Amino acid sequence: MPKVYRYGFDAPNRLELTPLYAQLRSEEPVARVELPFGEEGWLVTRYASVKIVLADQRFSRTAVVAAHERTPRSSPLPLRSNPLTVDPPEHTRLRQPVATGLGRQPSELFRPRAQQIADELIDGILADGPPVDVVDAFATQFPAMAMGDFLGVPQSDSVKFREWSTPTRSATAYTREQIEASYARMREYLTSLVARKREQPGNDLLSSLLHLKSDRQYTDEEVISIMASLLLNDSVANQIANCLYLLFTHPDQLAWLREHMSKLPHAVEELLRFVPLSPDSPGAAQGHVRMATEDLTLEGATIRAGDFVVPSIASANRDEQAFAEAHRLDLTRPRCPHIAFGHGYRRCPGDKVSRMLMQVALGSLLTRFPSLQLAVLAQEVPWKFGMITRSPEKLLIRW
Repeated sequence: MPKVYRYGFDAPNRLELTPLYAQLRSEEPVARVELPFGEEGWLVTRYASVKIVLADQRFSRTAVVAAHERTPRSSPLPLRSNPLTVDPPEHTRLRQPVATGLGRQPSELFRPRAQQIADELIDGILADGPPVDVVDAFATQFPAMAMGDFLGVPQSDSVKFREWSTPTRSATAYTREQIEASYARMREYLTSLVARKREQPGNDLLSSLLHLKSDRQYTDEEVISIMASLLLNDSVANQIANCLYLLFTHPDQLAWLREHMSKLPHAVEELLRFVPLSPDSPGAAQGHVRMATEDLTLEGATIRAGDFVVPSIASANRDEQAFAEAHRLDLTRPRCPHIAFGHGYRRCPGDKVSRMLMQVALGSLLTRFPSLQLAVLAQEVPWKFGMITRSPEKLLIRW
């Protein structure tokens, strides 16, 4: 019988990835794991194999949703169905308008507005004077306001919506009842917003999804589910804080970036590769759980039809076989084919707009604050616990 590892290997320590991932990549790249909720599953840790799990249609998401309470997970609530959790060909039909609306061209057209939002927030930070908690004053507010504007949520509601939805991103910080109440409140708000946008469309993604041509129309329920999945994602907010922390604690990399700001888009890719956004937590940036639909062999392990499979994006992005000196943050890395946004037909449809927002955020902060630095010692920075993603709870800065 193979050894079964308790997934949630150790208590998170800042942005360090537990050494067990490296051991598993070397010795047991497909290992049996037990999660806090649901049944056991297979944990896949090597870059090439994680890409297979993410892209091969023999690893189903529809079957995972149908498994309900059996699904291995870190949250007390099982996976909720939405139009993007179905398998092809239905997934292709439902995803395409969303991916188009969040694509490169719309994202770049929105960049000036995102820059305006960033500048206004930074003006407020300058007015307050140091020290300032950049998580509260910028990292949380900027993507909430920008994505709200992009998607069609009134700016006055964007940050408030994020606060309402915080329990939905919980692993242990909130009870099941609190999480369910948060989902209910969120759906109530989105139902009302969809009704308003049906009657009074605007120049935003929500309006465009509600007014597609007849052969591609979504139902209101489908739009609500899609909007919920987009608005509940707080990866950009967490990554802004994580990337700032990394730069502050890697002064050589920060100094290089300040001297080569034209390389910022490339630097963002390396930062995304390096950050273990949600280690030991299936879902979001760690790779959603799949179920094998037929018997197959992966890295020598026999996976049976009906087995759950957990791909580890955090481990894959630190795979020494894919990235030279993968353990080292190197903003000059010549090639960085990371899979922080997933891989294959389920790749995050918001990867282009997320990249743009991170470029604007980091570029604005480093440009407006030429001497930006931590106002406390790195070891004094408090971190979030009990959530499915990892990031500083507070990040005091001075300039």
